[in-house]
Formats: sequence, C-alpha cells, structure tokens
Amino acid sequence: MMDKKIFILAGVAIALVIAAMAPFLASSNPDGLESAFFGIFGAKDLQGSTLDEEKAGIAEEEVTAITGNEYSFDSPFPDYSIEGLAKFGEAAAVIIGTLVVVGIAFGLSRVVARKG
Repeated sequence: MMDKKIFILAGVAIALVIAAMAPFLASSNPDGLESAFFGIFGAKDLQGSTLDEEKAGIAEEEVTAITGNEYSFDSPFPDYSIEGLAKFGEAAAVIIGTLVVVGIAFGLSRVVARKG
C-alpha cells in the first residue's frame, strides 16, 4: 500500500500539472458569470463568443448606477495572469494559486490534527 506522504505528494504533483496545463487548454471565450452578465444585458449572445464592447460598457455603467459600486479593487493576478508573460503568466498565476490553496489546506489540517 502507498505511504500517506507519497500519496499526498503525488496529489499535489498532479494538481500542479493540471494547473500548468489549464491556461493552454482553456477556452479564450468568457464563460460563467461574466458571460451570463453580458448575455442578460444584450452585450453578447448566450451561446456566442462575440462581445459588443459598447453594450458591455453600457451594462457596466447601468449596474454601477443601480448599485453605486464600481467593483473596483486591486488583485495580485488580474484576470488570472501575470502581465507580460502571456499564457506562461496565466500558468504561473494558477500554479501560485494552487500552491496557496494547498498551503492553506495543509495548515488547517495541522491545526485540526493537533486539536483532535
């Protein structure tokens, strides 16, 4: 049977390989929440990939007018990328994010193990 430490390290290695490959395999079309937002406001077809920049700007202004919030904040990795590195910047950002999550999970598991 596989040692627990080797099993965990293999899982982390697999997660890092997936993180490194993800930006090269991902679709360049926005999807999920962003796509639904622009679809609702008519800036994009729900099934299409073309974004009407003018309508998108109007949609964002309308939401800002309603909520009074521009949802503007600084991010360490805007758009899940490191500026100037193209797809490699995206891969680096995802790898760093994966390592942060693994670190948090490891730290929490140590705290829980000590209390148990």
